[in-house]
Amino acid sequence: MGMPYGLWSLSYNIITQDRVQFCCLQDFVVAAERAPRKIQYSLATLVMPLFSALLVSAGWVLFAFCTFWCCVVLMPVNGTAGFLASLPPTLATSDLDLLSTSNLYPSSSRMWAHLISAYVVSLVALALLLGFSNDVSRLRARYISTRPRGGVSHSVLITDIPCVDGLGAKEPPKRSGAMQPSDQRMDAELGGKGAVSGHHGYTAIDDELLDPWADARSQLRSGNAESMVRNEMVTTYGASKVAAVNVVYDTSKLDPLLAKYDKSKGQLEDITDDYIGKLRRRAEIKKRKQVSLMPALTPKWAKERYHVGTSSVKVDALEYLPQEMEYLLQEMKTERQHIKDARPAAFVTFNDRASANSAATSLQAYDETTWRMQPAPQSDEVIWGNLSMRYKQRVMRSLGMWLLFIAILVFYLPITAAIQMVVNLQNAASIPGLNVIVRLPFVTQVLQGILPGLVLKIFLALVPPILKAMARFEGKMSLSEVDFSVVSRYFIFQVFALFIFNFLLGTVTSDLLGVVKKFNEIAEAPTRRVPELLGVGAAQTSSFYMSYILIQACGLGGDMLRLVGLVLFFVFMKLAGTEKARYRLWAKQNYEFGKNVANHTMVLLLGLAFTVLAPLIAPFCLLYFSLALLAQKYQLIYVVTLPYQAAGRMWMNCFNQIMTGIYFLQAMALCVLAVKGFAFAALLIPLILFTAVVHVNCKKLFRRPWTLMSAKEAALLDARDPADISPSELEEVSVRYLSPVFKVDEAEHAELIQRAAQVDRHMKGEASGLDLSEPVDDTAEDA
Repeated sequence: MGMPYGLWSLSYNIITQDRVQFCCLQDFVVAAERAPRKIQYSLATLVMPLFSALLVSAGWVLFAFCTFWCCVVLMPVNGTAGFLASLPPTLATSDLDLLSTSNLYPSSSRMWAHLISAYVVSLVALALLLGFSNDVSRLRARYISTRPRGGVSHSVLITDIPCVDGLGAKEPPKRSGAMQPSDQRMDAELGGKGAVSGHHGYTAIDDELLDPWADARSQLRSGNAESMVRNEMVTTYGASKVAAVNVVYDTSKLDPLLAKYDKSKGQLEDITDDYIGKLRRRAEIKKRKQVSLMPALTPKWAKERYHVGTSSVKVDALEYLPQEMEYLLQEMKTERQHIKDARPAAFVTFNDRASANSAATSLQAYDETTWRMQPAPQSDEVIWGNLSMRYKQRVMRSLGMWLLFIAILVFYLPITAAIQMVVNLQNAASIPGLNVIVRLPFVTQVLQGILPGLVLKIFLALVPPILKAMARFEGKMSLSEVDFSVVSRYFIFQVFALFIFNFLLGTVTSDLLGVVKKFNEIAEAPTRRVPELLGVGAAQTSSFYMSYILIQACGLGGDMLRLVGLVLFFVFMKLAGTEKARYRLWAKQNYEFGKNVANHTMVLLLGLAFTVLAPLIAPFCLLYFSLALLAQKYQLIYVVTLPYQAAGRMWMNCFNQIMTGIYFLQAMALCVLAVKGFAFAALLIPLILFTAVVHVNCKKLFRRPWTLMSAKEAALLDARDPADISPSELEEVSVRYLSPVFKVDEAEHAELIQRAAQVDRHMKGEASGLDLSEPVDDTAEDA
């Protein structure tokens, strides 16, 4: 089943720069085609069309249909029912409720329209989701085929390597020579003594060879961690298949040196470029830039050279920074020679995709706490510090983070309750002193329409950074894994805090004072009055979510205007001392997948959950996804950069979250129709069961295509590549997955030091050989 608006064709045409003629996404593609060719090449990836076009377009198409269906079917049915007109007016009731199920009489035959609508919307959503899922599989195959040779497509990450970090390196007590009882039983069952080691003429493999810990101890006696990993891969896949092995080492002492080196390098680049720019413009340099040396932070060599005592000393930046860089580089070289402690992780690059694909999906050892293998992430998204953790440590940390997540959620629930109680007009009007203020028209509109969603959005904005820090502490090994964790947990957080708890509390407190005043009447006839209150209050809470979705849509417009960023930019512009420092303020701005994807799927859930009960929410969701299409088109092409390429793996999270929205649609429709006394509400149960069957089968059908490369595609791509790997390719792959502390470019270092010295001599009036001619831009503008 293909997607109605041709996402597959969209991605293909963005990659090949062909002309495109579509309905829904035409503006997006035209903007991408009109962008410079370099930008087009950067767009020719899977992440951009997947999350700017696929997920957002899925919401747009779904709610375009839902809006049409609700306007034609549900709104006329609800608006002409007249149940609310028969009830005494309250502050909790608004004109919006006339278009919801709150306006239906109990046991009304009009509820047939809502039952049928639940079936229609659910089936349309499932059909769209299945079509988009098929497209993800094809897009993933297209993206994988465009990956260059080497790197991610040919590499695997191995974790939990046994014994290299000391764990399990000690020899266990040896078994006695006598046959163990378990061996005797196996011999008896297989037909006689010695059958375990020689059944049917075959000799069993020695237990020590299959025991990863014993085999690792044996190999480490005569070699090191790198030779052991290479031997393991050569034994399994053959010597001709293994191109490079990069064992991860403990670089905890080198990491602070590298951080200081990078900081000094950035400062020296900024100052040098700033001086050269002014010299080219013949601008006057009134004062040379200086560096303050604080006694507590200055290294020993600098204290002795610049006589730093108890007070800070200012020295010329062009004199000090090159010396500091030289000192740090020598310190790193010295420290590298003492690095011997290997961590239980390694990157292995193969000569062909088929071997890498087989290694990433195979079981290397029967003990799954050792030799765990997975596709390698991109080298620039690896979180090197987390590679030292073992499986059991990650499991324990994950358990601790889930407990912390539950604690944060419980802490957040009172905030949600306070928002619901304070902004409920009828309850607020009962507070002494607020009666006159609350009844003012402007205050009523603000409290009812803007304030609840705005306050909730502010509090929710604090959650993603916390979840990201939790994911890093938990032991996630790459930026993509961190974002996947944030997407999942942020969605769960919003489901409970924003939706379930808020919905239940809003339903109960929608007419709290009325319940208190008429308590005796309700107590006398609870079976009639309680369902009536719940049936009215459930749909009334949708007005809060409409305002929240509207606030989210306005936030998308704010993302395009970027007012907060603009203010911060002007503030930091004053603090940035050089042109290059000012350039860095806006040049690299990463796209926040964790927050944005979870927000999109949450709006999908809210829209689906209330479409049948309060059909007016569908146009609000349509507005949100229309603005999201426009905002993301602008952001992804002109503003943000993509920190990594997930190759469609995040769609599994999106799929499950959209399915959660479909379940809530059906469950809420079933509960509200049952509460309002509709005799045929149970007819929704088969729909729920059908949806569950579709969900389970789709996960089985798409799980591997969304995460793995097919064996046939790997073979075809290998046949397309040259048979032998070139020396330059081998050199590149051998250093690709080295830690950054081993990849300091000494040629670049020497060039920067030389240029700084030339600038210094030129400013002193000495012969420098500094070239002050304007650089020539060789990039030609595409037609």
